[in-house]
Amino acid sequence: MSLHQLLGARAGDLLHTCPTEPRLYRRERATLDQVITLDLMNTYIDHGLTLPALTAAVRNGRAVHPGRFSEDGRMSPGKLRGLIDDGHTVNLRKIQTVMPQLAEFCAEIQAETGYTLYVSAIITPAGETGLTHHWDQTTVLVAQMAGRKHWPLWAPVVRHPMDNYLDSPTEWTETIQEIWDNTEPFTTFTLEPGDTLVVPRGWVHAPTCTGDEPSFHLTFALRERTPLDLAHELIASALDCEAFRRGLAPAQLRRESLGDTLNEVREMVTTYLDGLDMDQLADRVGARLTSRF
Repeated sequence: MSLHQLLGARAGDLLHTCPTEPRLYRRERATLDQVITLDLMNTYIDHGLTLPALTAAVRNGRAVHPGRFSEDGRMSPGKLRGLIDDGHTVNLRKIQTVMPQLAEFCAEIQAETGYTLYVSAIITPAGETGLTHHWDQTTVLVAQMAGRKHWPLWAPVVRHPMDNYLDSPTEWTETIQEIWDNTEPFTTFTLEPGDTLVVPRGWVHAPTCTGDEPSFHLTFALRERTPLDLAHELIASALDCEAFRRGLAPAQLRRESLGDTLNEVREMVTTYLDGLDMDQLADRVGARLTSRF
């Protein structure tokens, strides 16, 4: 099981509960560690095998323009390596789209969890910081592959961010930044190869590479399913019902009549949901949750 490769014997923790606080796991050296190495990532970087749109170079919270390492939608030879040598962290987002091994690994995790996910490969030069204080919209599993990285974490300032709702850039304020700058973190971890850190969505972090060697970790970004996701699936199933496919006249959508129209639709939805066979629908929804989408 792929989660076992990331979390070791306690992989079941993630299958039975959604994490609410950061937790460190020790995994056994497995196929993932043997195949996805820093040398392999350096090959992808030096041969320009990544997509500019999915590549970022950041130092101390400042990202460089993609034109610094690409031209006409293609990576420029040597430019990304030059930025790394200059102290920039490189983030290769959705790296599973160009690495078959990680694509299969992600497919297995989705089949185990019902969560969609993607992988970022992050390389940080010794002693450097890439992104400063921020939080993620997904729960992330940080698998340290090489080097050491120090992770201070602060408790969330927003509850359960997801997709574009309550995202870090939108919610950031100077006041919040001042609090982070002057408040000790809730907890800290220093990751070494073989460690996996689970960071629940919303937890604030600002990791730094420590030691004399570059840090390389894989971030598995898991989009936790929520009740809203299942509500969407319930409503989406109404597509089979002709009544929900009929058109609404413009007059029904005007402000003076929209409230009545919404009440009518709400009653339709309530009646429809009351008549559903949930066991039968579960087969359909379950198949969608474990498919590649």
